[in-house]
Amino acid sequence: MSRKVTFSSVIKNRGFRFLWINQILVQLAYNTLNFALIIWVFKLMGTHLAISGLMLAVYLPAILFGLFAGVLVDISDRRKLILLIDLALAVSFIVFIFIWDSYLLILLNTFIINSLAQFFIPAEGSFIPLLVKRKQFFLANSLFSLTLYGTFMVGFSIGGPLLNHFGMKSVFLLGSFILLLAFFLSRFLPTIRPSGAYKRFSNPISIKGIHRLMFITRREVASTFKFIHGKLNIAIAIALLAAVQGVVGMLAVIMPSYMERVLLIHATDSSYFIILPLGFGIITGALVIGRWFSHLPRRSLVIPALIWAGILFSIVALAPKLAQFFQSADFPAYLSRPRYFLKAPSLSTSLAILAYGLGICLVSIIIPCQTVLQENATGKNRGKIFSVLFVLMTAFSAIPVLLAGLFSDLFGVTPLILIVGLVIFILGIIAWRPGFFFRADLLPKRVREFLGFGHWEQKKDNLSAGSKIF
Repeated sequence: MSRKVTFSSVIKNRGFRFLWINQILVQLAYNTLNFALIIWVFKLMGTHLAISGLMLAVYLPAILFGLFAGVLVDISDRRKLILLIDLALAVSFIVFIFIWDSYLLILLNTFIINSLAQFFIPAEGSFIPLLVKRKQFFLANSLFSLTLYGTFMVGFSIGGPLLNHFGMKSVFLLGSFILLLAFFLSRFLPTIRPSGAYKRFSNPISIKGIHRLMFITRREVASTFKFIHGKLNIAIAIALLAAVQGVVGMLAVIMPSYMERVLLIHATDSSYFIILPLGFGIITGALVIGRWFSHLPRRSLVIPALIWAGILFSIVALAPKLAQFFQSADFPAYLSRPRYFLKAPSLSTSLAILAYGLGICLVSIIIPCQTVLQENATGKNRGKIFSVLFVLMTAFSAIPVLLAGLFSDLFGVTPLILIVGLVIFILGIIAWRPGFFFRADLLPKRVREFLGFGHWEQKKDNLSAGSKIF
């Protein structure tokens, strides 16, 4: 009888443990920097467009290098690649100390850091299945999601106080120290080289090597899209992760304005009222899903998460207006008791609770989708699949990042958040009850199976591969 897979059994894997520690350190430095830069650019320039420019500097490298990065990851020693990137990131953080008051130079260095990240992320993501057994994929992804968003919580939470009390340079110094520590610990990662490919590209920096690499990149990109084509479970997983990234990028643009112009508090205080509870929700969700819900069909986690995320986003948009209404003198006196009850939880407490719920919804979408990708990608093409994922995520995110600043300047932040919430809610309802919106006989069989028309009434062995996975 096989032993039950647990978090401790995954962490006992030495290679995974050092990869996990490296992820924690790098993401902690990266997220602390990102939060501080968003707030700093808002204070330095005072416009949404400036933050949009910063976010484009974050996302543009994925469009330029993402697909190429996946091929390079698949033909490289991942250990050496991670070591090199850790060291280069540490140097880039130090460079910020000398350019922190120049908007254009901030954008340039941000672009460089995120160019390095395009090679780091698929290297890490495709490293996991090489270190753990297939039955451990879900828990390994839960741990990575837990720490990915846990470090997001910690990094964004300490970014505000660091910026307030010690200034921007403290963020750069702390980040460079953490990255140097990650570089040192990464030396204990195992060396895993793809058979045959590494020797053929032992000198990829040469002109001949670059030409060959570009040829292989074009060929492998085509094969990757061919691999995705026709597999709705993979396409939907990528689309959902891309949508999550798009919403996160949009919120990053409008967050400082929402805090200072709607909630009338300092933008750095979002570390306490929004980021901290959001991160706790993500951690709670990752632990609960990994412990009790890993055996469920992926769609049974994703669809409720979409519906609730839409509801919570809509409430976040309306919360300040509702608070003003219920606390105003115009509220009918004969409803004093309900009025007192509604005033009891403060707006900050209500927003913290909403952020906590959104964190749970977020991770309930991400973990199943990432698991679907890793379960379907073979060892031969994992790096390419993850690179295509990040390219699509970034390309999708670039448009809402630009539009978010423009839309919020023209119409305000509240309508934008409300629209996002309603769209997410409607998509969740469609996925939950597709028969209410579509006639099954008018859709292709593959689409019917994926949307779930009647497949829950069939026996398990009659399910298609797509409906099994999602």
